[in-house]
Amino acid sequence: MSKLGKLSILLSGISLVSTIIIRYIIGDWVPFCWVALGLTVFFLVITLILDRKFLNEFIGMKTTKEGMSMGVLIVLMLALLIVVNYLGVKHYTTWDFSTAQTNTLSEQSVKLVKSLDSDLKVLFFYKKGVEGNEDNRRQFRELIKKYQDQSQKIQLDFVEVNERPDLAKEYGVDKGSGVVFLDYKGRRNRIEKIDEQEFTSALVKVTRTTIKNIYFTIGHGEKNLDEAKEGLGLNALKVMLENNRYTVKTLPLLQTTKVPDDADVVVIAGPIQNFQDFEINALEEYIKRGGSLFIALESQNTAGLEKLTKKIGVEPENNYVLNVVETVMGKGINQGPTTGTLFSPTNQITKGFGTGEGTLFRYPQGLTTLTVEGITVDQLVRTIPNAVAYPTMSIKGDGKEGSYALVDEVSGKLPGGKDFKAVIAGDVDFMSNQMLYQNLNRDLVLNSIAALAKEENLISISPKEPQSTQLLLTETKFAVFLFAFIIPFPILLLGIAIGLGIKRRNA
Repeated sequence: MSKLGKLSILLSGISLVSTIIIRYIIGDWVPFCWVALGLTVFFLVITLILDRKFLNEFIGMKTTKEGMSMGVLIVLMLALLIVVNYLGVKHYTTWDFSTAQTNTLSEQSVKLVKSLDSDLKVLFFYKKGVEGNEDNRRQFRELIKKYQDQSQKIQLDFVEVNERPDLAKEYGVDKGSGVVFLDYKGRRNRIEKIDEQEFTSALVKVTRTTIKNIYFTIGHGEKNLDEAKEGLGLNALKVMLENNRYTVKTLPLLQTTKVPDDADVVVIAGPIQNFQDFEINALEEYIKRGGSLFIALESQNTAGLEKLTKKIGVEPENNYVLNVVETVMGKGINQGPTTGTLFSPTNQITKGFGTGEGTLFRYPQGLTTLTVEGITVDQLVRTIPNAVAYPTMSIKGDGKEGSYALVDEVSGKLPGGKDFKAVIAGDVDFMSNQMLYQNLNRDLVLNSIAALAKEENLISISPKEPQSTQLLLTETKFAVFLFAFIIPFPILLLGIAIGLGIKRRNA
């Protein structure tokens, strides 16, 4: 190869390296890059012209042909790997072999994601150096990957607060421990917990175009919506509903004498003073118009509402339902929270509740189902069969044992009316500040409101708990396992080691 040819190929290599370095430093393709790339091609052509005879001889050599064949084979293999990886990224399938399907999105989440008709921006705000941020980012990336597998319209962006203070200010981010915003068509929702339940709930909120009105009756000693400090207040419930983009309003029936037309759900939460007949009539007219009613009663106090509940197929029993517990002294009465662990498997409100889970109530009263034409009653929550009921809390003698309905869903129509829905609970404290977030209480309340407001998509998803696999061995199976594997296997390995050692020593 001539000296001028070597110089040309050297200059061609320098021009190529310069092109790459300039592109990397500037971060964009600038006009000068075209000049450097042009010089690369120019010097390479000069080399081919000056040393064409040498190159022809070089290419004709046997070793060159074999090398080129190997090079072509390597290039083809690389091309095949690139194609396979590209197809693997664009078209892939995942399988979830976990017993509880903990790695699979619920049907609700999948349906909601596939219904997106515009890009959903997901912004994860964080600060470098904050403890736990890397783990949070990794967990969130794994969660979002499940959603992105269902739709390409989900765009995830990690935003460092100090690097993008303008964006942090726009979204009102004042900390960097892992705050997430969903932005869909200008509607935003903030979440701070990394799980499917919170993300899907936030997704429902940003995709919902209408706001539902939830009216709470007042004037009969109902639980206070603004009471945040006392355990039996309902401020936590109010905040939870407002976070789900419901509008919470109060309804003084004693003054208005009519339920507003824009009421999507009317909630009666633990009244202790009787409703007047004209108020009962107003509520009856409301459900005849196709309204939705949520009644949560105080223990042994119906506040006159039995006049309405009997018409729709439910009669409060005015008792105290308690659980029976086994003690060293025999059976005893648990005067703590009463648990409801039997759920309707077909009702949309409770069908997602798993076995072994429960709801907690504070001295609830049982509910009896009545036969009313055109009305269907579904017992959403029941106690276990050995629960007992007493007329007073003095608990004397043997109580009436049985499985008591604590929450019912009523659907149908009254004569001359439209289809309505109602949820009736024999307790109000299960949705108080103290008990709302215990066990499945929150899910029961949210699901009931969502069903009454005709927003099935907002029905919350019960967490999927990993299930342990137990290995149970009988004495016979354990003996076989012990003498067929545990003992012989180490002896076999020891024998092989000794044999190899002896063979090596005698070699």
